[in-house]
Amino acid sequence: MNKEINYPIKYAVLELKEVGGYSQGWEDITKGFIVSKCYVVESKIKYLADGSSQIYHKVVFPHKDLSEFKVALRMKNNAYVGDRITPQYNALSKPYPVDLVTDLFDTYEDAKMVSDDKNKELYHRITCYLDVDYLVKNLDRINTEFATEMELCGLFEKAILEETEDMNISKSEDIDGIVKKLRRSKE
Repeated sequence: MNKEINYPIKYAVLELKEVGGYSQGWEDITKGFIVSKCYVVESKIKYLADGSSQIYHKVVFPHKDLSEFKVALRMKNNAYVGDRITPQYNALSKPYPVDLVTDLFDTYEDAKMVSDDKNKELYHRITCYLDVDYLVKNLDRINTEFATEMELCGLFEKAILEETEDMNISKSEDIDGIVKKLRRSKE
C-alpha cells in the first residue's frame, strides 16, 4: 500500500561521507558537499542564553550513499544512485533517517553557492594541518586527489538531480516564515 508523500521539498547541502577505517579512528570521512533535494520533516528554532536563536531542519535526503554510487560506476551502471529513501517513523514517532541542516533553498543556484563554499573549506581543512615540507612535496598529488573526489561528487550530484526530477520544490509559508524570522534575529 503506497501512501502519497506530501512533505515540503527544498534544496539543501548534503555532506557526503564514507565510513572510515582503523587509520581514521573509525570516524566517517567527509568526501565533499553537494546540492540535493530533500523532504523537510521538521523545523525548529533553538533559543540560546545570549538571546540569539538558531534554526535547524530535520530533512531526509532521497539518495546519499556515495559508496553505492562508486560501486555502480565500477560496474559501468553510471546512473544508479540506489533506491529512493523516504521519511519513516520509529515506534516513538521520531523521523528517520534524518540529517540536520541549517539552511534550505528554493533554487539550485543558491544551494550550489553554499556547497561550493563548503568544498573550499574542506580543502582548507585537509591542507592546513599538514606539515609544510610534506605539503610542498605532495601538493600536486593532494590537488589531484581532491579534484578527483570533487569530480566524483559532481557526478553523484548530477545523477541525484536527474533521479529526483519528479520532486517539485515546495513554497511552504511555514518554512519560509521561520527562515525569515531567523534572518531577522541574526541582523
